[in-house]
Amino acid sequence: MRTVEAVMDTTTNPRRVWEVLTDFPRYQAWAAYIQELHGRAEVGHRLRVTLGPPGRKPYVVHAPVLEATPGVRLAWAAVIPGAAWLPHAIFTGVHEFVLTRLPDGGTKVTHRESFSGLLARLVKEGPRGGDEGF
Repeated sequence: MRTVEAVMDTTTNPRRVWEVLTDFPRYQAWAAYIQELHGRAEVGHRLRVTLGPPGRKPYVVHAPVLEATPGVRLAWAAVIPGAAWLPHAIFTGVHEFVLTRLPDGGTKVTHRESFSGLLARLVKEGPRGGDEGF
């Protein structure tokens, strides 16, 4: 399994960080790799996510929301763009934001994507530009 991860601490409380994470129309203001995000942060809903690092052609995935626990974790899963018919055992990317309250009231934000399945084992580098975008 391949994982791309970025971690940061902020003085902002988890409730406010959650508000920012679920304000999908504003992702362009702060997220380099997630260029557009449409949908609702609710389990059972599907998100339309446009991904790719700046300066490269983006790609679109349609991903079900796996978890949407306010102030704790937002996660969705996607398969290869244009190949949603493939079994998840072939390739799946689980994208997540995990929020951990810090002793000072701030938040540790872990932004991670974990790739699994047969193709993830064959392609070690993950998605184009994933590391630089995170």
